[in-house]
Amino acid sequence: MADIDILHAHLNAGRIQTLEVRFKNAEARTVTRETALSWAREGHSLIPIAGHGHHVTRGHALSAIEVGEEVFLRTDTRADANDCVDFPGH
Repeated sequence: MADIDILHAHLNAGRIQTLEVRFKNAEARTVTRETALSWAREGHSLIPIAGHGHHVTRGHALSAIEVGEEVFLRTDTRADANDCVDFPGH
């Protein structure tokens, strides 16, 4: 499974709109919430990072959390009905 860095998250009304992500040794790109959810379900690790170069801090990976019949992407395991992407140091 891939280890995917999350560089930036754009949320609106408690939902991820887009994530700026980067695979190792590749250029950053923007993906939708649906793509991120698909990757999380497939077992890829989507990890928020802070810093750059040799000073990168990794946060907790996104998890797909079911709340009722909906699925949310969260870096914690709370069963809240919204997406949550916490970057380290923020």
